[in-house]
Amino acid sequence: MSPDRQMPDVDLATVVSLLDDEHVRSILAATSETPLSAAELSERCGVSTSSIYRRLDRLTDAGLVGERTRPRSDGHHETVYVSRLERFELTVHDGELAWDIDRESDDIADQLTNMWGKF
Repeated sequence: MSPDRQMPDVDLATVVSLLDDEHVRSILAATSETPLSAAELSERCGVSTSSIYRRLDRLTDAGLVGERTRPRSDGHHETVYVSRLERFELTVHDGELAWDIDRESDDIADQLTNMWGKF
């Protein structure tokens, strides 16, 4: 896992519990494409907005989803959510279980460094 002071420590049981939920997986997949509001996620995933918010709270606490602000045409703004989960890997080898998780940072400096590294 890449060190990042802004990312909370998360244990394997928490990650597995989250990923065991089909609606969490739908949220992660949808927000990996484009930032979405809770209302948009509710419509897209076919789950009530309150259920979406409960899952988003758990995902945010684990550092698997981040929040952004999206301006609206009426001058107001809304919170949208974006997946931070890039990779989750579980390995079982020689009687040992190991796991690794890569999460994208919201830090603009980290994002620029990652983009520069892709050139």
